[in-house]
Amino acid sequence: MDKILRSIFILLLLSPAAGFGQGKKEVWRYEGPRFGIDLSRFLMPTIQNATKSAFEIQADYPYKGNFFPTVEVGYQNVDDLKDAFHYTNKGAYGRIGVDVNINKFESLSDNDLVFVGFRYGFSRFSHETLASSYTNYWGTLQSSFPKKNMGAHWGELVFGLKGELLPNIFFGWSVRAKFLLASTKDPNVTPYVIPGLGYTASEVPFDFSVTVAYRIPLIKTKKMPKSLKSARPKRSDSDNDEELDPNDPNNPYNNSNGYGGGQRGRNQLQY
Repeated sequence: MDKILRSIFILLLLSPAAGFGQGKKEVWRYEGPRFGIDLSRFLMPTIQNATKSAFEIQADYPYKGNFFPTVEVGYQNVDDLKDAFHYTNKGAYGRIGVDVNINKFESLSDNDLVFVGFRYGFSRFSHETLASSYTNYWGTLQSSFPKKNMGAHWGELVFGLKGELLPNIFFGWSVRAKFLLASTKDPNVTPYVIPGLGYTASEVPFDFSVTVAYRIPLIKTKKMPKSLKSARPKRSDSDNDEELDPNDPNNPYNNSNGYGGGQRGRNQLQY
């Protein structure tokens, strides 16, 4: 019994010492490429009438802490069947651009982003009108238009948030305003949807994305990214005069005749 009590007493004494020996856990900042998938592409078919399937993957890489060059690629397939209209559209798209973090990092472990950015987008797709009917003075007319390969280019303005939920696991969302720059002309049917751009009925289509991403922690550092700041203003000559000590032997406006610094010393040197 005495041996058991002595063993318990020794363990109680050693436990706090072991805790002090471990010390505080060292904090590092991790950076690296981030790969994600846009969950909203899977949600679109549930909120739109047309049969639509799509996927999109995204990747970015940190540059100087607050800049994130970004690449996004995806594929979309639309099959719109109505009473008097059957239209199909499918193709791939890509975007390149950069996101700029406007949020100040509070610590080495802070990786939450508030960002603005831009994208250049391009798409290669095909569309086809399988059936189309309309009624005029002569009655109801039926028509169809053959498959045609198309292309489009556009720009995007982006605003979004991205937060680190778990180590290296990020969740975020973004909203986008899109501007069609150029597209292939079809004399028969104007494509009313473009993969990656969206529906063309609006001159400025808006879109949103919901992203989950994983970061590969390739870089381990103790350096905090600098927050974006405007350049410091240049100091004027009057500011320099206020800082010069007339009794300082290193003052360039002092001389052996005993004149002090400042504007008087400058005038004396001119003689």
